[in-house]
Parts: sequence; C-alpha cells; structure tokens
Amino acid sequence: MDDERPLGEARAYLRRGVEDGVRCPCCTQLVKVYRRKLNSGMAVSLIRMYRAAGTDWVHLPTQVGARSREEGKLRYWGLVEEKNAVRDDGGHAGWWRLTDAGRSFVLGESRVPRYARVFDGVCRGLRGELVSISDCLGDKFDYAELMAGQATASADSRVMAAHA
Repeated sequence: MDDERPLGEARAYLRRGVEDGVRCPCCTQLVKVYRRKLNSGMAVSLIRMYRAAGTDWVHLPTQVGARSREEGKLRYWGLVEEKNAVRDDGGHAGWWRLTDAGRSFVLGESRVPRYARVFDGVCRGLRGELVSISDCLGDKFDYAELMAGQATASADSRVMAAHA
C-alpha cells in the first residue's frame, strides 16, 4: 500500500483478511485471528489446579507444574484468572485460580465452546460445539483417576510392574 491511500482503506483491507491472516500495509506485521482449541493438557491442568487449591490462589509453577505451557490460555474461556502480582524481575508471579466457571467445568457441571478466537492476546469470542471436561481429556486421560489424584500413582505402579 502506498502512502497516498487513506488509513480507512488499510483498516478495511485488514478486516477482510484477518481470519486467514494478512500483512498490515502500514507496518508489515502479520494480522490474524487464531483459533485456539481447549485441549487435553489444558483440561489436566484445570483438574490439578482444582485438586491443589479449589478456587483459591495456587502458584502454578511450584504447586501444580506448568505441564501444558498453555494454562494461561484458559483465561480465554473465563476458566482461570491470574493474580495481579509481579516477581522482583518484573515477570509474572505465576499465581492463578479457577473462576466459578472453571470450578463448574472441572466438576462436569457445565460445558464451554471448543475454540477461542484470539487476536493480539485477546479473546474475540468463543466458537464451536459445547464440550465437557471429559470431551477435552479424550481417551488419553481418565477423568475419575485424575480427580482422585491417582493418575500419577497408577502410572508409576504400571512402570514399576513392567520393570519387575
């Protein structure tokens, strides 16, 4: 886009291409709405957060372990919130908690849309079929085992039995 075209034209161009991705004619940055899926790693993290603290604050790195590295994305669905705290070096402090919606989802009382539409780190809406936490876990994980806190113990005992 040349310097003679109005800014309104650039905005219209971006709106038309944002779903598939398009380069901004002003700064050349890629402009795209990403479709993020609520996946099994995120669902496991929710269960571990619930087991560790219910709906109280939990220090994710030390009390739960950032397993999927996508725990922060759970905020797009309104399932978690981050405490407004920073470390001495200015980074995020790592304190998170389940919202009431997150608790309800973990306990199987509610469903959420499968996908979040994300642009520039902000959720621009939820889409897709409504899914339960069991749907998100799929066949990889046993919901009852995770909720009972026996998933790790069961996996450890299977490994030990295989090596006996």
